[in-house]
Amino acid sequence: MAAPPVDLRRLAWRAVAALPGPVRRVATLPVRRRADAELHSLTPMPEAARRLYVGPWNTAGQGWSWARAAERHLPGTAAQNLWAQRSLAQSHFSFPADHEISALAQRGRVREIHGERVLREATHVLHESGRAVLADFHAASMVQDVPALEAAGISHAVLYHGSEIRDLREHAERYPHSPYRVPEREWDDYFRTLQSIVDKNRADLREHAAGGGRVLVSTPDLLDVLPGASWLPLVVDVDRFAGAAAAGVGPLEREVPVILHAPSNPRLKGTGAVEEVLEGMQSAGLVQYRRLSGVPHAQMPAFVADADVVVDQVVLGNPGVLMTEALAAGRVVVAHLTDQVRGRWGATDGALPVLERAEADVPVVEADPDTLREVLEGVLGDRAAYQALASRGPAWARRNHDGRAAAAVLGGWLGVEPVDR
Repeated sequence: MAAPPVDLRRLAWRAVAALPGPVRRVATLPVRRRADAELHSLTPMPEAARRLYVGPWNTAGQGWSWARAAERHLPGTAAQNLWAQRSLAQSHFSFPADHEISALAQRGRVREIHGERVLREATHVLHESGRAVLADFHAASMVQDVPALEAAGISHAVLYHGSEIRDLREHAERYPHSPYRVPEREWDDYFRTLQSIVDKNRADLREHAAGGGRVLVSTPDLLDVLPGASWLPLVVDVDRFAGAAAAGVGPLEREVPVILHAPSNPRLKGTGAVEEVLEGMQSAGLVQYRRLSGVPHAQMPAFVADADVVVDQVVLGNPGVLMTEALAAGRVVVAHLTDQVRGRWGATDGALPVLERAEADVPVVEADPDTLREVLEGVLGDRAAYQALASRGPAWARRNHDGRAAAAVLGGWLGVEPVDR
């Protein structure tokens, strides 16, 4: 029998929640039993000298990827990650996770079952986006976890991905094409909510930092936002993306190139400006434009490999997962990165190797909303030069984002030297 639609389940649960306490406890007993059973079924942490737990959001699959990097490159280290579903309707785009806690399971005894297991098994906890990992994953912050973690002798750190810690006003001042560059009195509900999240996270961060807590960021532009942080590089499956590309057509070999844009958040990626340019070029017969939305991540290698050019964000200035995957696939990548961000790729906080200058320059074509069409016309007009640039992408992605660089940063926290394997 098919499950009832999400809206009906939500309405039914609200009706049950309105019942008197004793009646509600009886009515919800089957649900709570199923929830507890799911929590009990989560895989225990393997035995190891160091045991890292990452959660609870697994943004872009990075929690899982960092856990794998730690296990692969840090001797004597076990790692697990958590993805906690935010609602019954939320999809996670099929990113893998060691622990998946559904919205249903979060109605069970999360703190008593899951939280206590984390306290028993982990030696290190990494809070994604400042959220709690012991329970109440979306409403509570890492601050609520700290007393129990410290009582258990567990080292804890926080990791930020971007919009949850990036002040809208500061970004508007720093970036001429910032999506936040509108008068504050004209902010809509989305911007006001986003800024309130940032304000709350920064308050929690001040408390975390006052206790000497370690702070990590996933992209180098955030070092301008949090100057005392360390950069934990993104991790992508370089072999998978490079392999998919090797089986297809090389970049810019087609008469009419395919240009791909796959915004995770169109409003923050400059998608309006991107589409104005690409749709105009498509109407002129110069390119074929493809926009992706909601595609399961398992299908992304094939889509990226079938593109000649990938246009990432052109307004935020942050190098994200799609950009790195497109480089791994040897595509021509176009995005907006400041000179300062580009200069950090070679080394940061001593964690990454210092490379030859020609190799350290990130092979990404610079563009913003004002220059995007001119840049793309330049790419089409000098295909050989941009094919050569794209050919540097896989080695660059492997050197910086196959997990070894991330493991080196995590090893500095966990107290273990990485091995290259």
